[in-house]
Amino acid sequence: RASSGGVDDRSPQSVSRMSLLRFGERLFKSVAKSYQANVARSLNEYGLRLDDILVEEDPDVAMALKRLPPHELQMRARRLKRAMDISFKRKPLPPEIQALQDPMKPYLSPLIEEAKARRIERELLNTYT
Repeated sequence: RASSGGVDDRSPQSVSRMSLLRFGERLFKSVAKSYQANVARSLNEYGLRLDDILVEEDPDVAMALKRLPPHELQMRARRLKRAMDISFKRKPLPPEIQALQDPMKPYLSPLIEEAKARRIERELLNTYT
């Protein structure tokens, strides 16, 4: 593309900067994917889901846990108890049971986002009163 002065906007510096940014982006995505697979593998060993290890003292997580259906709350408690038992025995979950697990499947995250949105809305409304 030519600018209004007839000079090309794609100088060698901007082209190399763009290619460096693309490389960095691909590298970041690769590292993130590898990290996510490692976290999933670790959670699988204990039979946990990612939402199971969130900090319960966070106000948004606490509100989401209150809104969680009783069946999901019971399943969460069972997963946490099983994980503590597995940790105490220092023996990972059998591979056939690990294969059935989906540690990255969210069950609490949508409720956390909803609680967070409500909290922010409430804070904004209270600011202008």
